[in-house]
Amino acid sequence: MFNFTDRLQELRSSIIGLVLLLAATIIGFVWISVGINQWLSTNLGVVWGPIVLGLIYFLPIIIFALVKAFVRQPEPKLPAHNEAADMATANFTKVLENLSGRSPAVVAIAAIFAGFLATRFPSLLSVFMQMLTVYAEEVKMRANKASEHHSNSGEQGPTEQ
Repeated sequence: MFNFTDRLQELRSSIIGLVLLLAATIIGFVWISVGINQWLSTNLGVVWGPIVLGLIYFLPIIIFALVKAFVRQPEPKLPAHNEAADMATANFTKVLENLSGRSPAVVAIAAIFAGFLATRFPSLLSVFMQMLTVYAEEVKMRANKASEHHSNSGEQGPTEQ
């Protein structure tokens, strides 16, 4: 069972340990800087010792600023997209051309729905495009069969005996 009191006690102990570690580090840096200040003051003088010590402490910031200013960061790569979704968007116009014989409302609704899928659910776009392609092919096949049926029935008119 989850014991909330024990978890809080562990968190409290961790926070206290981190605070003590940070305090010891700060005290160490202060005493090191006092020693460096004393040494620089005796070697460089009372005026130049603290100035050089200040420059030493600003040196990492100056180096960081120079690196950021003069080193050009590589452009971040775009996140890898689903290749199937990329292929579906490349074939989007082809699919809409297959629907050109249909009502403009059907084509517009298909385009709007494909746009929505492309922005919200890119992985489903390829599935939708495949369904749309199959639908367009089926409609063309039915139209061809119907035209063949009408042309065949027109050739074989009623026979007189």
